Amino acid sequence: MENISKSEAEGQSIVDLKNTPLEEPEEGVFYTYANLVNLNWTLTDVRIRFGELLQVPSEDFPTWERQHAILLERASVTIPWIQAKILRDMLDGVIRNYETINGELTIPKLPAAPGAVPA
Repeated sequence: MENISKSEAEGQSIVDLKNTPLEEPEEGVFYTYANLVNLNWTLTDVRIRFGELLQVPSEDFPTWERQHAILLERASVTIPWIQAKILRDMLDGVIRNYETINGELTIPKLPAAPGAVPA
């Protein structure tokens, strides 16, 4: 078997994504909101699970004061590992730029309810 260089072995990309037209399906694009994410993974893929933390009324006594938290799973997206790495790099870049302009992002703290006595 003949030895070939890496550049000779690499194929040409079939698609130039920068110049490929972006089309939206006739039925539209799925949209959702999430304020929490979680991950699952296998040898071949990464699953990103998107959820929303909500306050909902108690079924027994449905009032504003008798609410409890639930985590509602809104969507999940499974992608191959290479796309997960590309997503990581894209997020790293956009977050770095955001923080350069607006300051470092930090984990927010929940304020006390109005009229609550501080501990």
